[in-house]
Amino acid sequence: MEFKIKISGGSVLQGFLTSPGTGTKAFIIMVHGIGEHIMRYQHWAERFVAAGIGFAGVDLPGHGNSPGKRGHIRNYAVTDEILNILTDECNKNFREVPVFLYGHSLGGGIVLKYLLSQNPDIKGAVITSPWIRLAFQPSEGKIMLARIMKNIFPTMTQPTGLVVEHLSHNPEVVSMYKTDPLVHGKISVSLFCSAVSSAEYILNNIHLLRIPVLLLHGSDDKITSPEGSSELAAKSEMITFKIWEGGYHELHNEPFSDKVFDFILEWIEKRISST
Repeated sequence: MEFKIKISGGSVLQGFLTSPGTGTKAFIIMVHGIGEHIMRYQHWAERFVAAGIGFAGVDLPGHGNSPGKRGHIRNYAVTDEILNILTDECNKNFREVPVFLYGHSLGGGIVLKYLLSQNPDIKGAVITSPWIRLAFQPSEGKIMLARIMKNIFPTMTQPTGLVVEHLSHNPEVVSMYKTDPLVHGKISVSLFCSAVSSAEYILNNIHLLRIPVLLLHGSDDKITSPEGSSELAAKSEMITFKIWEGGYHELHNEPFSDKVFDFILEWIEKRISST
């Protein structure tokens, strides 16, 4: 079902929620990646519901059906607020049900930053292909220019440069992405700078992590760096890390997604059983 949340400044974000109802054994709050929207995860949500796990998420500001300039999020204080609202609502409406966060790509970085800065009352987090380092790191000059422009024109957007064919080996996924009217290829200088600074914060502070994390990355990801995830995992005993050989960026949309789902589900169920 659809739902909405209101954040500071008055923006109303569009959300999606589905649940198995009575007997729900866990609940996942999803944070999507740059340029996409939460309904791209509907098929994934259905699989979790079939396993007794609820699933919810919102279109981030500037994405999908939510308002805002396409590709622009002011800073990660905004995403922290969004996650605070969603986790509070989930804990209120699904009492005694373990809550997990799930972040993909840009969303992976958002969730990791949130775990470190907010230390929320959740059971664990699943992170896939996070923006810790990009597969092709921008030059220091470009990063410096973005930081200057952030103070002058923070909402200025530029193309993400994302190559759609690098999302998945499944040609149907690529085709649907290209024709999806809610998908865009933009990122503001403000969001770019927030993502870069957040990634450095995560790398420098991941030893402070107190919440179990399952971190997954495809070995052939040409969008975000699997080496960045490997570097991160080596710094924390709270992280369970797995590289999927041959995998592209969207592991949930790869031809071997059944194996990815089973791996995630097994990890979540182990966490639930330890409650």
